Amino acid sequence: MRILSLLLLLLCSLPARAFDLEDLQARLAATPDIAGRFEQTRYLADLDTSLVSRGQFRYERDTRVVWRLETPVEKRLVFTPQDAASLDEKGGGGANGDDDRRRQQAAELLLSLLDGDWEVLERRFDITLAGDAEAWRVDLVPRQQAVRERLKSLHLAGGRYLQTLGLHAADDDILEVSFSDQRPLGADASAATADEDPNGE
Repeated sequence: MRILSLLLLLLCSLPARAFDLEDLQARLAATPDIAGRFEQTRYLADLDTSLVSRGQFRYERDTRVVWRLETPVEKRLVFTPQDAASLDEKGGGGANGDDDRRRQQAAELLLSLLDGDWEVLERRFDITLAGDAEAWRVDLVPRQQAVRERLKSLHLAGGRYLQTLGLHAADDDILEVSFSDQRPLGADASAATADEDPNGE
């Protein structure tokens, strides 16, 4: 009995296995197609001012993210895994201006993260993970000098779903995105057309 008690005491004193990137990948890989709302704040360092916009998003696994701005202007953007694959080479759609480029970078990161593409992310970024399955944070710093000239760092935090995403540009501009009202889409979500409401309503 004394030996059993000692064994139980020893087991209880062992540290719990740390929550790692494989655990996070498995958790996020279980994320179904989802829809919800977002609020993004873009801080412009040169002007020392912030611009806030809101809208809805729709994530279809392995397919795309639909980003629909509602205020202050209406605009609909669609990002695919093919767009994400070109992030290092093109810096993210500069033809549409810095705001669209950084929004695209955020959406591309969202795709890579939710699609469980950590191998791709680890090739591009030094990654630091903290927290546990219920409250985690990931910090990513670009490995390549060409990317660091545009992007300082990326920050993500969440639990069951991704809750916040931050993008810090080399020119000190900051894009912060928070997600809310997230919920799984129906089984027919992948068949939805691009013009449907992001919430599937």
